[in-house]
Order: sequence, then C-alpha cells, then structure tokens
Amino acid sequence: MPKKIVPEFYFIGNHPVLDFINTKIAVNGQPLDLLHDFEALLDWQVKANLLTEVERNLRKAVWTGSEEEAGIVEAARLLRDHLFILIQPGSVNEASTEASLQFVNGLLQEQITRTTLVAEGGAYSRKSRMLFRKPLDLLTPVAASAVDFLTTHDLKLVKKCENPVCVLRFYDNSKNGAKRWCSPKTCGNRMKVAAYLERQKQQQTKES
Repeated sequence: MPKKIVPEFYFIGNHPVLDFINTKIAVNGQPLDLLHDFEALLDWQVKANLLTEVERNLRKAVWTGSEEEAGIVEAARLLRDHLFILIQPGSVNEASTEASLQFVNGLLQEQITRTTLVAEGGAYSRKSRMLFRKPLDLLTPVAASAVDFLTTHDLKLVKKCENPVCVLRFYDNSKNGAKRWCSPKTCGNRMKVAAYLERQKQQQTKES
C-alpha cells in the first residue's frame, strides 16, 4: 500500500489569521485537520513567521511529552473555530460572537511582550518578542494577529474559493476585487476545465 502523503500547509490567505483557519481543509470531500499534533502546530507557526526556529526547537524539547501537549493542540483547534466565527460578521448569532471574543481576549490577557532597543546601520530600532511561559502562550501570536486583521481589514473581502469542494478562505487584495479561487493553478484550472467540459456537453446535446 502506498504511503499516505499529508498535504502541506496552505499560505494563500494573504494574512496569517486566514492561513491559520486554512489548516482545516477538505480532501476528496472529507475534512482533514493539518494541525494533527503539537509538532505540526509548531511547524505552522514557524512557516507563518510567528515563531522562530530557535523558539520552536526549544518549545518542542521542553513541552513534547508533557501533560499540556495534547491540550495545546485542542486549544489551537478551538481558537481556529473561534476565528472562523469572527471573520463572518452577521452570519452567526451574538452569543457565539461574544464567546469567540472572550476566548481570543483570554489569550491576549496572558500575553507578555519584551521590547529591546537595538542599533542598526547608524539608527535605532525597536524589536519585540513574545515570551512563552506555558504551552498555551504559543497561541498568543495568533490571537495578536487576529487583532490586527479584524481591526484593519475589510471583512467583506474575505472570500471562500469558488471551487465547491474547496474550503479555503482568502483575503481578496486584487485591484478589482475579482479574485475567485484560492489558487489559479489548482482550483482555478479545475474550475475552468469543468466549465469547458460542461460547455462541450451542452453543445453536443444541442447538435444531437
């Protein structure tokens, strides 16, 4: 039996929050969770530039096998569900929205950021990094990213790929706001081929 290959993470959302939501995908019509374990969560954060390689290796060494390891994965999935609710204003009830806000704010309440002043090229700059005291703190960069997205972006431009079997979301930052697919090379091509075949079928029906 051939080895099953787990899909890579998708970074097509044009913002880390949407990329985080896109860690739950559909394959052959079935849901698939790409945050399948603690290591996958750490890998996603590194690829999303929310965690350094050094921090990832340190947290992996310290917290892998701990009592909190499974809990942080479940918390990450729960955060993802709450963010999905928050990017859809008006489509969910007020109680659900409030519960999602409380969850995100609960993570932000635990956030500790250390700021340092550094000299670079004859000028000074500020560098900040979040401190991770416990596994749940790993989710604070995602929560902070949600604050940025929800307060600075037009949620009307959050779109679902028009491929009916694709569940990926993206922020349409195109000039004319006409982006339709998560990727023109994958879903875009599939939908164009499907449309072409349908036209051919209709044409053959007319001629018969």
